[in-house]
Amino acid sequence: MTIGALPGLWRRSVIERPGSPPDPNQWPDLPGFAAEVMAYYHAVFAIGCRLVQGFALALGQDAGYFDRLIRKPPSQLRLMHYPINPTARDEPAIGAHTDCECFTLLMATSPGLEILNGRGQWVEAPPVPRAFVVNLGDMLEFWSRGALIATTLRVRKVRQERYSFPLFFNLDYATRLMPLHDASGPGLAAGEHLHAQTIRTFHYLQKRLARGEIAMPAGSLAAASLGQQERLR
Repeated sequence: MTIGALPGLWRRSVIERPGSPPDPNQWPDLPGFAAEVMAYYHAVFAIGCRLVQGFALALGQDAGYFDRLIRKPPSQLRLMHYPINPTARDEPAIGAHTDCECFTLLMATSPGLEILNGRGQWVEAPPVPRAFVVNLGDMLEFWSRGALIATTLRVRKVRQERYSFPLFFNLDYATRLMPLHDASGPGLAAGEHLHAQTIRTFHYLQKRLARGEIAMPAGSLAAASLGQQERLR
C-alpha cells in the first residue's frame, strides 16, 4: 500500500500509545494503511521529542525540561491531499495563521506553503527532499516570552497535485505553561488553548459558539494568533 493511492482529502489525528484506551478514530479500509501511518507517526514524533530538548537548551533550561509535559500529548498527524486543479488562481487557500501547538513538523511534496518574514513579506517555503519544514507555534512563543516567535504562515492554491503531512507537536492536554522566568500570571492551559483555536478554525463550531451551545475555554490566549502578523499590526 502506498500513501499516494489515497484519493481526496483525508485527515487523521493520532494519539495512540501502548496502554491507551481504545482508539476512537476510524481507519479507512486499506490493507496496511494503519500500520504504515502509525510507524510514520511514531518516527516523526520521536524527532519532535529531540527537537523540544534543543529548544529547552537554547532557552537556558535543562534538555529534559519538557519531558514531563509530553507523556501523552494530543499531537495530531494530518494527511492531506490536494488534487490537481488546473484552474487554480494564485490566491490563498488557507489564510494567515499561527499553529497553536509547540511546533509543526511538515513533510510536503510540492510548493504552496508561504511564511511571513520580519519585514512583512510573504516568502515561499519550498519542500526540500527528505527534510522537514519546522514551524514554531503559539506555545513556544508564550513560554519563551517572545524569544522564539510563532511562525505566521499561509497556504496558497496550487495547480499541481500536492501532499502535505504536518505533525502538530503538542504538550499534554492538562499542562499549564508559564512564561519563562515569570510565574506570576495565570499561565496558558495547553489543552484549552488547542480547544479554543479549534473553535476559531471550524465554521460549524463557530456557529455553535454563537448559539451558546459551547463556550471558549478560560485558559486559552485572548489573541486569535501570535507571530509576525500580530507584531506588524
